[in-house]
Amino acid sequence: MKKGNAIELKNVSKSFKLEVRSEEKGLFSKKTVTTSHVVFDDLSLEVKKGEVLGVLGRNGSGKSTLLSIMAKILEPDTGTVEVNGKVVSILSLGMGFQHEMSGRENIYLKGELYGFSRKEMDAKVEEIIDFSGIRKYIDNPIKTYSSGMSGRLAFSIMLHVNADVMLVDEVLSTGDASFSAKAGTAFRNIIKQGKTVVFVSHSMSAVTELCTRAIWIEKGKIVAEGKPKIVCAKYSKTMSESFDVIYDQAQSGVVSAQYKLALMYRDGKDVEPSDELYREWIKRASDQGHVDAQVAYADILMESGSDEDVSEAMVLYQSAADKGDSTARMKISAMVGGGEADPDREEILEICRQLAESGAPSDVARYAAILLKTAWTEDDRRLSYEKYMQASEDGNPDVYYQLAQMRKDGVGTKKSTSGYLEMLQKASDAGHIKAMGELASIYREGKLLEPDDKKAFELYMKCARNGSTSGQYRVACMLRDGIGVEPDKEKSDKWFHIYSHAIISMYQMSVSEIIRKRPGIDVDPDALVMKSAMAYNPKAITELASIYRSGGSKISDISRAKECYIKAAEIPGAPRLVLGDMYYEGELFEQDYAKAAELYLDTSYLLDSARCYRMYLMYRDGKGVEKNDEQAQKYLKRAAAKGHREARRTLGLSF
Repeated sequence: MKKGNAIELKNVSKSFKLEVRSEEKGLFSKKTVTTSHVVFDDLSLEVKKGEVLGVLGRNGSGKSTLLSIMAKILEPDTGTVEVNGKVVSILSLGMGFQHEMSGRENIYLKGELYGFSRKEMDAKVEEIIDFSGIRKYIDNPIKTYSSGMSGRLAFSIMLHVNADVMLVDEVLSTGDASFSAKAGTAFRNIIKQGKTVVFVSHSMSAVTELCTRAIWIEKGKIVAEGKPKIVCAKYSKTMSESFDVIYDQAQSGVVSAQYKLALMYRDGKDVEPSDELYREWIKRASDQGHVDAQVAYADILMESGSDEDVSEAMVLYQSAADKGDSTARMKISAMVGGGEADPDREEILEICRQLAESGAPSDVARYAAILLKTAWTEDDRRLSYEKYMQASEDGNPDVYYQLAQMRKDGVGTKKSTSGYLEMLQKASDAGHIKAMGELASIYREGKLLEPDDKKAFELYMKCARNGSTSGQYRVACMLRDGIGVEPDKEKSDKWFHIYSHAIISMYQMSVSEIIRKRPGIDVDPDALVMKSAMAYNPKAITELASIYRSGGSKISDISRAKECYIKAAEIPGAPRLVLGDMYYEGELFEQDYAKAAELYLDTSYLLDSARCYRMYLMYRDGKGVEKNDEQAQKYLKRAAAKGHREARRTLGLSF
């Protein structure tokens, strides 16, 4: 064995003989045949002393067999296994207990098996019993214990044995929540002592938090190994998208997997599309109370039109409505009122459709939103997605974010993790606060992307600087703990202070507005605005800019006013348009058509008729942008569609 190693497996193979029924019939029944199930084939693995190795894999992948081989409970068919030091293991609840003996007697028996004398165990037994929390039952036979009690006792014995190597299988799921928390704390203390631990778990958070290295076993091979966050991210992403995994989970009755499988059959993702199988799995998920599945299956039943199916559909709609589903509530209400969609809905949809013909992104996005909000059929959702895609051409971060969610959930389009991440990234790049926070969490947790604490910190910082209280708290914690950034207590304390202040900043803004309208209260409203702005409240920053500019409360500071206007415009929205106006008109800032055009284009989806007309003039005359007649006409038509008189006159349109 190499120096510094605690465990070495070299070229280990292991298979089991299984008896399975054959289709061929014998004299009285079907014949059985013997087959071989290969668990490991030429597996090699080294575990260093003091290392905490997390083992991931699906059920049946060989995780428990691996621990049994390391514990010398199972012998490999070929290859060698070496373990340096005393080994203690929990491979299954109650394994190794004598069920006719009491819990106390089993403690001594286990101690003897681990090489401790009766006298040595006398010194440990009371501590073991106290930790297990089952003193009341300790002198009862093990056969009377629940599985949780057996697990508590086994874990407590393991903790108090001075072993060099610990092999544990789902140790933190032992017992109830209270005991699991206590077990987790004790387990962390063991790790700090430098023990070698091989830890099998289905919990990604436990593996990333407790382990120093992780491996992922699949089909008898190690398919990934390295830092726990990276291995867990790869494993989680594969598990969340794998047809085989989702199918197995669906067959086992996992309702979320049944719904995912239905969508895979509907969309033909990694499988041949099948309307029949889509309906079958939607029904299964619906039968288990999955809200989206209930609505989808009710829609299917409504298509048949039979009284029996319509009656069943109403029950499903009502169930989903009771759980808060807005689509189900709308359909229940409409059907009670006559069985059809509300005519007012049809009217407003037609009006919005005509407005969307202008091509203005805001008009198209409005049409997409009402289609989605009042969707009566899957065709409505598909059309909504198409219109959102059309509206996204001008870079609206809200539209990008909506598209991300539709791709994530498979609403109006195919469910797509990569498509979801693509649109989430676009929304984040465009300054959407919620998207930035969501993407930061994905990088931090490593569920859908390879974990990257540095990127997570950068995104949280952007959120924090734009008034997101959750972003401010995250930044404070990451600076404190040195996650994704060098630890900095002073900066951490600053952000904790900002976070605590941000909670009341919104009230400072609302109170300042009230005081302005109610004379007699001896408080300076401008001072409240200034305090609110210190917590990066966007609304407060914009108002503070106006205060500095106008000299409110005898404060006049043009330089600070400019800083505030620029700061407020960092996030796309109305403040960016205000700053664009200032550059266009040469008000407060030196006239700069290029900067005005940049700000207008960054928020093109918000442009009103006057700003659309300005863009027309800039493209027509080449002011701040390269002269472009096609773009000029586009903005001229948009201005006219929004009712701009001069634009309509130029195009020869009536008023």
